[in-house]
Amino acid sequence: MSRRSRRPKRPFSIRYVPIAKDDGPDQVLTVENHTEVTVLPTLAFTARDVWGRELPNVVTQTVNGSHRGGPMLPAGGSLRDILRFDGPGSRDVTRVDVELVAVEELDHPPLEQDVRTVMIDLDQKATDDPEEFWGIGMVNPNPFGVSVRVSLLEFEERERDFPRQVVDVVTLQDDVDLASESNHVIWLPEDVRGRFHAVEHHLRPATYT
Repeated sequence: MSRRSRRPKRPFSIRYVPIAKDDGPDQVLTVENHTEVTVLPTLAFTARDVWGRELPNVVTQTVNGSHRGGPMLPAGGSLRDILRFDGPGSRDVTRVDVELVAVEELDHPPLEQDVRTVMIDLDQKATDDPEEFWGIGMVNPNPFGVSVRVSLLEFEERERDFPRQVVDVVTLQDDVDLASESNHVIWLPEDVRGRFHAVEHHLRPATYT
């Protein structure tokens, strides 16, 4: 009796969730790296409607820039990005084909734990309330430093059962270098309070020494 051979695991897996089941952002893309090499991937997207037809006039962009080779994908880890659709037919998008068009290998250790970034209030407690969003709390639990790029996101009001689109993204001018096993707080100007609904981050090739 012959033993059935197992299909080898793909080096990368991609998952897209158009509408979040919790109160998180919609149109979230997750890429998982099943290799032992940290990479800088570049992705391309094809938006399709409920019948699987391509929507050629829809432009797909990403918050973190994975369509430009922006976020770093650590060995054995994952990266997250948020899609935004613009142009005629953007409300008809129900699924997205994702193509890995380029991969640049990087010399970076695998993460032992995920880096975390959250909205915080004046007491440095995590909050989901834009009116209480006074700062950004960051945690690097790894035994080595990391470089992180941080963005503030504003979402549109939900319309019927459509996914909420990102309508504005403000990315901090400088990447944040987090030391090993460290916490960090970035306080924001008062005039941004109530404007943004979420904070997102992605890892970048190291700029620390």
